[in-house]
Amino acid sequence: MPNNSQRLVASFDKNSVEKLKLNIQEYRGEKYLDIRVWIQPNAGDNGAEVATKKGVTLHVELIPDLIAALEQARDVVEGRTE
Repeated sequence: MPNNSQRLVASFDKNSVEKLKLNIQEYRGEKYLDIRVWIQPNAGDNGAEVATKKGVTLHVELIPDLIAALEQARDVVEGRTE
């Protein structure tokens, strides 16, 4: 990836007006996972979406920790906690 490039990994609707997008991006030679809320501010903009400030950017080395935390959250929601 060249500097400041990004690759969309996943995108899904958060609700009727917001999307959650996961991008891998490179900045100054380091790779990051950016998880951000996107919106379409004007319905007439032919689908042009913009990123909001709502989100988080993590170094890719933290992805296993994020996955473990999400699995723990799922277990809590499903009542599978110890």
